[in-house]
Amino acid sequence: MLEEYKSLWRYFTVSASIPYTYVWEYKPVQFYPGKHLCEKPADMLLKIINASSKPADLVADFFMGSGSTIKAALLSGRRAISVELETERFSQTVSEVEALAKR
Repeated sequence: MLEEYKSLWRYFTVSASIPYTYVWEYKPVQFYPGKHLCEKPADMLLKIINASSKPADLVADFFMGSGSTIKAALLSGRRAISVELETERFSQTVSEVEALAKR
């Protein structure tokens, strides 16, 4: 049972040079044509996904927007599912995710 519990642990990188903190600071996503208003930094999403899931796990994002969460999930070896209500935004993001998946 202890081994099963240990396999569920997720570790953040903490060291003398990277202390534990409740505050994360990331540069905002720079403007580009088609940028979503609430797009999150890819580095932040990768950190969250890597700390809270294992490769091949399923990451769900119910506010797809620019697809930054899906893109980070795929880049880190996870599967992803997402929802977006805006048809135009959905189509744009699907095209970007498909291009990423072909790499």
